[in-house]
Amino acid sequence: MRPQHFQQQERYIERLLDHRIQALSPYGYGFAEMQVDLEMLKYGKLAVSSASGVMPDGTPIYIPVDANIPEPIEIPADCKNAVVGLTLPFRRAGMPEMSYNTPKELPLRYHGADCKARNALVEHEGVAELKVGRPCFRIQLLSDVTPAHGAIGFAKIVERRSDGQITLDSEYIPPCMDCRSSLVLSKYLKEIGGLLKHRAQVLASRVSQPGSKGVSDVSDFMLLQVCNRFDPLISHLSNVAPLHPELLYRYLLELAGELATFGRKERSSMEFKTYQHDDLDSTFKPVVAEIRRTLTAVMEQTALPLPLVDRGRGVYVGEIRDAGLIQDATFVLAAFADMPAEQLRNSLPLQIKIGSVEKIRDLVMSHLPGVEIQPLPVAPRQIPYHAGFTYFVLDRNSEQWKDIKISRVLAMHLAGEFPGITMEMWAIRE
Repeated sequence: MRPQHFQQQERYIERLLDHRIQALSPYGYGFAEMQVDLEMLKYGKLAVSSASGVMPDGTPIYIPVDANIPEPIEIPADCKNAVVGLTLPFRRAGMPEMSYNTPKELPLRYHGADCKARNALVEHEGVAELKVGRPCFRIQLLSDVTPAHGAIGFAKIVERRSDGQITLDSEYIPPCMDCRSSLVLSKYLKEIGGLLKHRAQVLASRVSQPGSKGVSDVSDFMLLQVCNRFDPLISHLSNVAPLHPELLYRYLLELAGELATFGRKERSSMEFKTYQHDDLDSTFKPVVAEIRRTLTAVMEQTALPLPLVDRGRGVYVGEIRDAGLIQDATFVLAAFADMPAEQLRNSLPLQIKIGSVEKIRDLVMSHLPGVEIQPLPVAPRQIPYHAGFTYFVLDRNSEQWKDIKISRVLAMHLAGEFPGITMEMWAIRE
């Protein structure tokens, strides 16, 4: 029995495991945990305190348990926007991988170390001195890594300041196997979960209002369905460990696609880049920004009811609290009476006067024209439909509309006989 027999057996087992794991997960590498020595940054050096994960070639990372802490590196003064990574020589056929006596500066995959191993059998207790190999990880700028080394980035240097201190990019996302190992991805999860909850609460209170049955309210209800579907899902993902970033990206794409129906003029989803495990920063930023934009957009109701107060003697008054409605909205009067709809359509424009609350009396007494109303062939799609109602649009070009703009109070006087009259005033944003 020769050492090559054991080495060959080890290579076979590693290859078997590697192929099996790759078949299960296409992105089975990255950090599960990474701790940068923040104290060393003050002196212009970059060092690692501990790390765990998997290298791109499948080599496990357990620092400092199964591998020594890599030597810190000095960051050049002109170094800017550079990614620093953990590197390890690849296993290559015909090339030595390990030595007990070779200086550590040589690029070998393993360096020999002494290990005391205790026998696990009670009957044969004792300690044996063993020679083992420990992975020789190094810290390098990724721009300096040769093709003979595997590398995985863990930090991005913004600059080395004039006082020698190193500034790291707090938004950099290293390749990882668990979103919780990245403060940025954890922040994204928390932020999106909070936005979904808040938007769901706003929409729920809006669709619960009585008389909300217009097309815009249906849109609110459908958006509420989306928020209620993803809110518990994002909450669940926040508590899953480990949560692979590709799985999170998949769900965020689905959320962004559904929100596009409500938040984009094109009503179709924008194109997002393909998932890049080695570039999670530019992978996640666009989709998170789009979700944030959609969920934080000011969602104004398309149609707003203006309550009409019956002041007696045929006078109704409605206050327009939003000054923007005076300038941009279309005002629609919905009316119902116990008479044929065609009769109401023809009679109401002749028997109603609309003006400012200050001048409505003068308009009635002097028989002067008020704001004209024109019958609509169908009910506007933005407001609730009620069977038997007839709809009229107010002419904002009428002379009396100028006074309503100033007072922001609309008054109506209804003459004639309209048994069982019911009226509603709506402002539709354009």
